[in-house]
Amino acid sequence: MEDNYELTPTTDSQRTIEQPKSNTGRNIAIVAGIVVFLALIGLAIYGMATNPEFTAVLRDIFIIALALVTIVIGLFLVILIFQLQSLIALLRDEIKPILESANQTASTVRGTTTFVSDSVVKPMIGVASVATGVAHAFKLLAVARGSGRGRQRVRR
Repeated sequence: MEDNYELTPTTDSQRTIEQPKSNTGRNIAIVAGIVVFLALIGLAIYGMATNPEFTAVLRDIFIIALALVTIVIGLFLVILIFQLQSLIALLRDEIKPILESANQTASTVRGTTTFVSDSVVKPMIGVASVATGVAHAFKLLAVARGSGRGRQRVRR
């Protein structure tokens, strides 16, 4: 795949800007292809108008092809319906029990966390708060005891 951009030289005050290359050869080929396609369509219409027997045969061929394509599409729709039915059965028989099991597991986890919170965490919080209160009480007693004796200041 080739790049369709080229760098243009600029001065220091301008940034380098990428500009698309001119693809005149490709554009001419596209236009020529469109003209040839339209010419073929015009010739086909002219040929069908001047030759009604060929047009009747061509019409019959296209009708048969259309009928075959319709039959194939109908078969694919029947296959699609059976696939949807099997998908619904899979969802009902396989996925629903998995979701119920996940819901049961979530309920078990919820109960376990409640039990651990009530049995372990709350008592530990109580013990920690009592220990903190006792430590603060000893600290206050030590400060009160130290201020009753009178402190001596150290001179520098």
